[in-house]
Amino acid sequence: MDIKNLVLSFIRIILGCTFLLSATLKLISIENFELYVYSFGFFSFVLVSFLTRFLILCEFLIGIALIFRIFYKQTWWAAIAMLCGFSLFLVYAAMFRGDENCHCFGDVIELNPIPSILKNILLSGLLLFVKQQKELHHPIKPYVITISILSALFIAFLGVPPHVLYSKLFSDSEERFNPTAFATTMTTEPYNAIIDSTHNEIIGFVSASCSHCKAGNKIMQAIFEQNDLDISAFKNIIWASSDSSLNVFKDTTNTQNYSYTKMPPYMLIDINYGHFPTYVFFEKGNFKKAINYKEINEKEIVEFLQK
Repeated sequence: MDIKNLVLSFIRIILGCTFLLSATLKLISIENFELYVYSFGFFSFVLVSFLTRFLILCEFLIGIALIFRIFYKQTWWAAIAMLCGFSLFLVYAAMFRGDENCHCFGDVIELNPIPSILKNILLSGLLLFVKQQKELHHPIKPYVITISILSALFIAFLGVPPHVLYSKLFSDSEERFNPTAFATTMTTEPYNAIIDSTHNEIIGFVSASCSHCKAGNKIMQAIFEQNDLDISAFKNIIWASSDSSLNVFKDTTNTQNYSYTKMPPYMLIDINYGHFPTYVFFEKGNFKKAINYKEINEKEIVEFLQK
């Protein structure tokens, strides 16, 4: 192999690894990537859950195909199309929003839209250099294609399933709410003012140090904001060691204006059996159901609170 082809092969492999890195880092922080796309208000949360995983799937397959020169011409055009599509999306974000992180590399490498656009321009330029590379013809090609597609599908949609699939595939059969303990606790101050029997509401039982609680409340906040729901219908009873830890939780989840009531851990665990987070639906003061954060359903919440 001459020097020119060696350099072109090196650039192509770097490009493929960049697409793989981007897909992997997005998947690692998939919940924040979902929330970022959802925050634009273009699609429902369910559709966003599938769309983000489809984009990750495409990035992963493009990366593999570039490295191994599989369907090279089609892959090259797919890579250019994806970079152009992402860039148009980023131009919109740069013009109308002040995002600190566009989640192109998840939460690990934070880039705002402007440098991310420049990164896409650089990657497009490098793709032009390697456009004339040839298709790989090798006996392992069918195996690489099959393994890559099946692995990508499994990881993106089953390994880290969308919330709507999670509730179907991994239904939470554990009991998450003790109505007797809750009723007893609600007779004492300051908890006796939490339940409002005049309208439907959702109460989250969360811990300030729980990463899943932070993820769940971020999703709840986004759903309430996108659907213009009354924030008084979402209240939280929280296990927080101090006011400062509670404030950090609020800032992290962007729920500074939502209602939080601190509760000692032994009381809270009696109510939710130690399952954090647990979100409980109350229909005019009466318990209806309890779910975990993976079972949050935008349509169900909107319909429940608008009854």
